Amino acid sequence: MMNREWPCLVWGTVKLGRTTQLRTPLHTLPTDTEAEHLVRQMIALGIHAFDTAPAYGCSEHRLGSASDQHISISTKVGETHENGMSQFDFSAEGVKQSLARSKERLQREQLELVYLHASDNDLEVLEHTEAWSTLLQAKDAGVISHLGLSGKSPAAARWALDHHADALMVPWNQQDESHTEILDEAAARKVKIFVKKGLNSGQLSAAASLQWMLEDPRIHAVVVGSLNLDHMRENLEVAKATRPNQC
Repeated sequence: MMNREWPCLVWGTVKLGRTTQLRTPLHTLPTDTEAEHLVRQMIALGIHAFDTAPAYGCSEHRLGSASDQHISISTKVGETHENGMSQFDFSAEGVKQSLARSKERLQREQLELVYLHASDNDLEVLEHTEAWSTLLQAKDAGVISHLGLSGKSPAAARWALDHHADALMVPWNQQDESHTEILDEAAARKVKIFVKKGLNSGQLSAAASLQWMLEDPRIHAVVVGSLNLDHMRENLEVAKATRPNQC
């Protein structure tokens, strides 16, 4: 169980490290210098929680180089992205190697929150690979503090709830409420819900959508990805107005 509260607005950093196979409009990858400056600007703005993944290209490395230890960072295992293509490895050895790489890139002795970055067949991955059990072992060994699932289907989310998940990252917005029952079950079990795709890849109004999501007590935090500092400042203002004690 995650006892500590995260800030209710989490900066999603996929655009910080990759440009291919994204549903959002095309963008130019920041240089290393631009990326470092942007990370420090986000921190100065008051955004103190970041979400990353090996599948986000060089995002982990860039966050590790520019952020300090008081920033909460979640990462993932299971998927990598190289040469414009995603690859998946849910083997025990693959998960262990991924955790070791993330610790080195993020410059952390312990990873605070690690999600299984599941593919479209997420329930099959949970039931028939070694990935989840390996993450549980890593938690017992102190390599990670908390584990969660970043999946696709309510069925996979329910499986994770039944198998010691501390957190779930689920798609949720005003056009997709398919995880409604999962939000109810997670709240009853005190499992934290982190929302992804809350703005439906930029198709929904940020201010109205953020307020709608953060007014829901079942939702712990919302992950929003943007390289635009002004947009993130506006998002943070909405988050603070809606949940002044958490953001």
